[in-house]
Amino acid sequence: MDEMFKKVKIIKVSKDVQHINDLVAIDIKMKLMVNGSKLGEFYLSPHDLDDFVLGYLLDEKYIRTITDVKNINVTDLDIEVDLTSNQPVAKDKLACYDGWIHQDQDLVEVTSDFKVERKKIMDSFDLLIKKAEVWSKTGGTHVAAIVGEDQFIVREDVSRHVAVDKVIGAGLKAGINFSESFIACSGRIPPDRVVKLANVGIPIMVTKAAPTVEGLKIGEKSGITLIGFLRNGRFNIYTHPHRIRL
Repeated sequence: MDEMFKKVKIIKVSKDVQHINDLVAIDIKMKLMVNGSKLGEFYLSPHDLDDFVLGYLLDEKYIRTITDVKNINVTDLDIEVDLTSNQPVAKDKLACYDGWIHQDQDLVEVTSDFKVERKKIMDSFDLLIKKAEVWSKTGGTHVAAIVGEDQFIVREDVSRHVAVDKVIGAGLKAGINFSESFIACSGRIPPDRVVKLANVGIPIMVTKAAPTVEGLKIGEKSGITLIGFLRNGRFNIYTHPHRIRL
């Protein structure tokens, strides 16, 4: 369960044809069981699964603090979670790589006064790429970092949503003040990814990819600063630019 990639034999075609070994990111399908009930099924990387559980349950509003989780047990195909509350948990509608449809939620407004320098955004994304070890070997994962005042935590996963869940869970364990932090990540900015940040109070998301219209609507309504197309020393600020010191 510790490996995130494996070696496979491929045929590489360019000017000539070569039979070589290549590294491919591992993904597996796992059931998330909470208080004995199936909450959902996820295709994810089989690593940092405790972080995924904590982050997902927190940023989807199933728990409020880390003390709400009594036990996490990981098997080959299942993740079994016991909460301190014995109340049954409603099954999520769907969890997959793209187009997540999950429980209906009231939108949370982020009111943080946190601001960040332009240089720190650029430097943080450069460090994110340097620490994306599995991506550098396979090109098959997404990567996310949570950046606090003196903290920089990175997680990778085949799913861009789960990468954010994992880094939020890692931040929860590390005691990061979410209201004074930001997330730098790969992948687009769809609405359900923005909702995760709103639910835990993270005020800024930075990515080198593009937003969607619905993602920007959620960012605007929830008070989150959304930054995209970060590359070659430039980026676009789409919502709530007052948090970026230019």
